[in-house]
Parts: sequence; structure tokens; C-alpha cells
Amino acid sequence: SASPLWTSAKVFAGCNGLGLGISLAKDTHTHLDLIGTGAFAVAAYATKGPTASSRTSALMVGAWATRLASFLFYRALGHRDGRLEGTTKTLQGCVGFWFVSFVWGWL
Repeated sequence: SASPLWTSAKVFAGCNGLGLGISLAKDTHTHLDLIGTGAFAVAAYATKGPTASSRTSALMVGAWATRLASFLFYRALGHRDGRLEGTTKTLQGCVGFWFVSFVWGWL
């Protein structure tokens, strides 16, 4: 069985890789917070432990991440976030953004 550290690395890498792919394929920002923040819910579920306290902790983190990702996604549907406009227009900017998102989430 993989350690929770490496499991979470795989989850964050997969989610951020998906986000990068969408960013490169589409001219949209609606997925940024949904995937970036939603990755915390996926990682919490993937690394939940065998004890009641670790499962409760994973449930609380997952609930928080789901709630926040849902709110941010809903907000993004209403308007485009101009703060990342220049960053996500280039390959280097997209890769940099999603790499920082990966590091921020994993560490």
C-alpha cells in the first residue's frame, strides 16, 4: 500500500494535470478553482486512514473542499477572473500556474 504522502502526490498531480489539459485546450477559467480546490476533497478521500478520527478528519476536509470548490466554481460561472488572464494565455504561464497549484496543494 502506498504511503498517504505519495498517494496525495498522485492525486494532486492528476488533478492539476487535468486542469492543465483543460487550460491548454479551452479559453476558460471556470475550471481553475473547481479542480484546484476540489483536489483537496479527492486527496482527503484517497488518504483517509483506518481509524474513526482519521476518517472524520478526511470527511471534514472533503466537505470543506467541496463546499469551497462549489462556491468558487459558481462564482466563476458569473464572471471571468481577469487576474490570471495573462498568465494562462501562454504555455509557460499555464504550466507554471498548475505546477504552483500542485506544489501548494501537496505541500
